[in-house]
Amino acid sequence: MIKLVVNLVRKEDMSMEEFATHWNEEHAPRASEIPNLRKYTTSVALNPDRSEYDGIAELYFDDPEDVEAAFESEAGQWAVDDLETFTETEQNSQLVLDETVQVDET
Repeated sequence: MIKLVVNLVRKEDMSMEEFATHWNEEHAPRASEIPNLRKYTTSVALNPDRSEYDGIAELYFDDPEDVEAAFESEAGQWAVDDLETFTETEQNSQLVLDETVQVDET
């Protein structure tokens, strides 16, 4: 499984509540429509003043080609563009990983 991890920094003039509300109520429902997406999780920092990032998104795909195709799609382009409305995109970072689950007791 391929995992795209995106570390997010909220807009400077945005409260954590505004950030989380936009992300979970506006961004995530539309981002969930990205093709080939197998799993999508969002995590918001409990102590943002003590963290480099305000949130982390994890998007799962079957293979690297699916990641590329996902962000060439209309939904993928919308998701990338929408990041500019609630995050400091130049401070965000991302990493594409080949994930191996060692334990899953969920």
